[in-house]
Parts: sequence; structure tokens; C-alpha cells
Amino acid sequence: MKHKIILFVLLVVVVGAGVVWMAKSHSPASAAAASGRKILYYQSSMHPWIKSDQPGKCPICGMNLVPVYEGDATGDTNMVALNADSVSAINVQTETIQRRTITHTIHVIGRIQKNSATAAWFVFDVYERDLPWLKTGQNLEVTLPAVPDKIYSAQIRQHSSQTFADRDLDDMSDSTKIRAEILNPPVEVPGFEGKAFFNNLHAESHIATTTPEVLTVPRSAVIARDSNPIVYVEKSVGYYTPKKLTLGRMGDEYAEVLAGLDDGDKVVINGNLLIDAEAQIKGGR
Repeated sequence: MKHKIILFVLLVVVVGAGVVWMAKSHSPASAAAASGRKILYYQSSMHPWIKSDQPGKCPICGMNLVPVYEGDATGDTNMVALNADSVSAINVQTETIQRRTITHTIHVIGRIQKNSATAAWFVFDVYERDLPWLKTGQNLEVTLPAVPDKIYSAQIRQHSSQTFADRDLDDMSDSTKIRAEILNPPVEVPGFEGKAFFNNLHAESHIATTTPEVLTVPRSAVIARDSNPIVYVEKSVGYYTPKKLTLGRMGDEYAEVLAGLDDGDKVVINGNLLIDAEAQIKGGR
């Protein structure tokens, strides 16, 4: 019986030593030693700003920290380097910069004024940021809650001695009034046709505007940091560098690039916020 106990203890010791040896031989450090590569630090794939000098788990998501090896870093101090696991985990997606037309839809609200048998005007408010999208001679479609079954055509133009737009913007709202002539007057409310041409009827329009072909960047790629728009450009898979932009007109999905990017650049459109967080931690900001 005594010999059986001794044999059992020896067996436990041997098995335990084997487990320890296997764990060490399959650890990241051992793998790095075998490949001759030095581990710089360990990083969370899902939250790349989480780093440690020891293996462990991410305190946020609980995933194992993965090693970042010497040689994965770059001499560019602004460059953010992510390993393949991090790129996959945060679902980094890119899009190539190119020239295209930009579409911008403006929803405007206003009133029907000077409504008569021969004329009617749609007068609406436009914010300063939308003024570059409008011009004289532009056509739009106007709808009214009081006339739900009809769409009126209108065109931005001068009204008698009044210009097509008020030159003085409102100080409180940074908006001005634009005048569009109803091309098929008058505006008649059902049940009152020919008897009453109501003034100041509520009206609205969705104005779809486009630009000529310009260099564009997806709006999802743009990050506003300290009021300066930036994007992250992919230099190669896993390596991203920030670039400051000068932007022009802002469309529904794309923005006009005036400076900062070249045709063919690849910008990050998904995962860029996490890359930016990593960059700010790296820079000590």
C-alpha cells in the first residue's frame, strides 16, 4: 500500500511537470523566443489602447491579450500599427478616395405669400451652411399640409423689387429667407377653389442638389479632433497614419476635399475611432 502511494505521488509530479513544460513551450514568450522575435507588449484585439507588459486578459471584453512583436512598429511617430487580430476584431474597413458628384438634400420650411389668381411665392428659411447649395433659377417641389394631394413646382428667382434672398442673415439663427415663385399658381385649398386664396399657408420642400465631380471623402471617415477634421490613411494593412483635411461642401454621404488627400488614398471608414483612441494614447494625449 505504501509503495502504491509513493508511485501515485511520483506520477502526479511527473504529469504536473509535463503540463508546466507544455504551457511554457506554447506560451507567446516561448513562441517568440523560438522565432527569434522580441515581444514589445501585449494588447487587446478589441480595445487596442489596452496594453500590458505581461500576458493576461482585457479588463473590458475579457479576451486574451495578444503579443505585439518588435518589427511591427514603425519609425513614423504618428503611425498606428495594429496586428492582424486587432484589425479583424475592430472590423477595420477602408474606402478609396476618388472624384464623384456630391448629393445634398436640404429640408426647408416656409410660407406661401402673395397668393393670388396670377402669382404665389414660397418663402422659406435657409441656414448659412446651406447657401452654397442654392442658386437662382433652381427648381424645387413644394408640398402643403392644407393641400395634401398636390405638388407645386417653384423656382428660386427675384420677386418684384425684392431679391431672391435677404442679404442680412438673422443674428440668432444664422439663416436668411429665400423666395421661390410658384410656377402653377394660385395655391388653392380644397373646398375653397376660386373663392379664397389663403396667405401664409405652411409649406415645405426637400431640395436635392448636386455638385460637379470633385475629390471626395466619405463623411464616416472624418473625425473632428480639436475642431480640425482628420482621417486615417491606410499605408498598408495594419498601418494607419492621420492626415488633416480642408473640407468644402458637406453632402449627405460624402464631403468635398480641398486639401489633405490625393486621389487613390485609402481612408478608414470603420474602426477609425478606435484607431484614433490608440493614437492619442500613444501620443500621450
